[in-house]
Amino acid sequence: MEALLMTLGSGWVSGIRPYFMIFLLGLGGRIFELGQVPAVLQRTDVLVITGILLLVDLAADKIAFLDSFWDQLHTIVRPIAGGAIGFLLGGETDTTNAIVMAVLGAAAAFGSHAAKSTTRAAVNVSPEPVSNVLVSTGEDVAAVVMGVLVLVLPVAAAILALILLALGIWAIIRIHRAYRDLRARLQEARARRAQGEPGRPV
Repeated sequence: MEALLMTLGSGWVSGIRPYFMIFLLGLGGRIFELGQVPAVLQRTDVLVITGILLLVDLAADKIAFLDSFWDQLHTIVRPIAGGAIGFLLGGETDTTNAIVMAVLGAAAAFGSHAAKSTTRAAVNVSPEPVSNVLVSTGEDVAAVVMGVLVLVLPVAAAILALILLALGIWAIIRIHRAYRDLRARLQEARARRAQGEPGRPV
């Protein structure tokens, strides 16, 4: 059960900050000797590589439009990270459980990634340039809080992850509806303008 709870929380974080989640699990397992954290995540080379990638991730996510490219690039990476963490957490028991945890982790990561990328794309076209940095910082804070909960309160992390995934689906639907309505209004305005233009001289 603990592996399931940790997979939900870590999967959600992986959809936002995958390198941070791997780094935090490994570092937490090494410092606090957490038995539920797989040994492979605590290796020095894994910690160094994920630490470097984490810094790159944090920097790229703060730059408008580059962050959207970064999100597209990680459409596969983030679910794979969530799935890999789930597989490792579930692999402590049996292979079937590991596969189930991998699917669950990948699904949670894809859900949070979809909400993040959709929201950030909408923010990038807004007129306030500071919004990008603020939203990115908010995601950092959310990832840190959720990551800590995964280690110390897996139940709270799982519940919060489910709530945030539901809110993310709602946000995606609202943003897509708003975009569709805006596009329809623009097309209607262009059609009216074209009908009102005087005929061109022959």
